[in-house]
Amino acid sequence: MKNKHLLGIAIALFFFAACKKDSPVIEPPTTPIEKPDPLELLKDSVSYIIDGKLRVQRKSENRSNSLRNAVANVKLDSLVKQKEYTSGDKDSVMFGRGFLFEDEERNGIEISFLKKYNKNQAQQQANQGIFFIPRDKLDLLSVGERKFAMDFTRNNSQSGIVFELQGDYYGFQTYGYSSLVYHQLLKPELQNGSKFEITNLQKLKSGKYILEAKFNASVYWGDGTHIKKIENGYIRIKINPDNLYF
Repeated sequence: MKNKHLLGIAIALFFFAACKKDSPVIEPPTTPIEKPDPLELLKDSVSYIIDGKLRVQRKSENRSNSLRNAVANVKLDSLVKQKEYTSGDKDSVMFGRGFLFEDEERNGIEISFLKKYNKNQAQQQANQGIFFIPRDKLDLLSVGERKFAMDFTRNNSQSGIVFELQGDYYGFQTYGYSSLVYHQLLKPELQNGSKFEITNLQKLKSGKYILEAKFNASVYWGDGTHIKKIENGYIRIKINPDNLYF
């Protein structure tokens, strides 16, 4: 009986091996590895010429880029003992998104996109206190020309672009000092010949966007003196509308 049992097992193994030989294992098809989009690999950067010198700077990794909320359409109500009392439009907010770029010597530039929104066009962030973010973030960054917001930190009535230089050119900017009493509103002629144009806003496979812009501008102290020219400017940044800080 024992021999018959062993014989049965041997026959079963023989047929199993034959079936295995006649029916090779079919491997599942391999999915080709998708090559990364080269646009996703590009670093955020800015380049421009000032005082005849080319500056190339990368978006700062060590210092956080800024979101701004400010009272819009500010006006002077009174001046008491050299202190300015102001008020603004309660139904609007000035929103800004700033991008800081630096080189190894910590010379840099912060470029901010500003726009005045009615509060019904924005949503208040519950975890950010009284802080408003535009519902349509890409509206702030749509293709087209922008003016320079020369009354930023003062009246906050102008949507547009703001430059603030760092390092060797600290104190040079495209807007004036904040006082409504002690400093005059800068004249728009300071930016004659200046231009900032968003030339491309392209959606990537990841859902992010590549923004490109070209520019030239005048920068100066807050009283409009010591003017310097920025020429042949170019900026490239990635935007993520799903992120609070995009």
